[in-house]
Amino acid sequence: MRFRRIAITIATLGSLCLSGPPAGAADGQKVTTEYGMALIGLIIGKATFDTVIDDRRFSVSGRMSSAGLGSLVSKTGGTSEVSGSLASRGFAAERYGLDYTSDGKRWTSDVRFRSGRVTSSNVSPKRSRDEKPSYVPVERSQLASVVDPLSGLMIRTRDASSVCRRTLPLYDGWSRLDLKLSPGGTRAVSLDGFKGDAAVCKVRIAPVSGYDRKSRGLKFLQSQTIELWFAPIARPDVFVPVYARIPTTIGPLTLQATSVSVK
Repeated sequence: MRFRRIAITIATLGSLCLSGPPAGAADGQKVTTEYGMALIGLIIGKATFDTVIDDRRFSVSGRMSSAGLGSLVSKTGGTSEVSGSLASRGFAAERYGLDYTSDGKRWTSDVRFRSGRVTSSNVSPKRSRDEKPSYVPVERSQLASVVDPLSGLMIRTRDASSVCRRTLPLYDGWSRLDLKLSPGGTRAVSLDGFKGDAAVCKVRIAPVSGYDRKSRGLKFLQSQTIELWFAPIARPDVFVPVYARIPTTIGPLTLQATSVSVK
């Protein structure tokens, strides 16, 4: 379940599709993004995210729930949010939270950051070696320079060719893992509110800590390649995800932005 949750956390990167306001949106306006999730081509979920950004601060809050076939086989839903300040090289998160429920089981995470360092982390349920000897605990030294799964996927650069030449050190409160990006070409993107080119990144997951060595889900994901598309929707120097394709044991899970509006 741990890396199923990580996959879903990565899936909710749809919240970042418009982490900065689209062209024409003024500081402080709310940007609402609609997102669809499908498994082997069948709709299983939907999400709505609201983003507010000004010249100093940013915040993203979203709601995700099962839909279509997904609502028939599993009752799933949750919220995810992040807030922080604007930095010269990107977005500096100060607080990240996740509240996720699936078939009656609940996972909550509240992580605080300062200058890329984790200052506190409260999660439920907690994991330890006492529960499972094969569990790899998170060390404090591994949290000195990390990003959350939401704002960490906002890449600030004016060089489109550099978007996929980096490693993202993610931490969600439970697990510490690296997303290793490499270039995979470009693709045209068109949705209600944006049309343009996206940088395609091939992504491999490299677990660092906070996982079970014997996890079959982890072993499967480590052998697979995730595909993420980044586009400069907000402004020319900010690339954010607009599409994701995540392999699962029963077929590809895809996430795609469908529309955006400014209020």
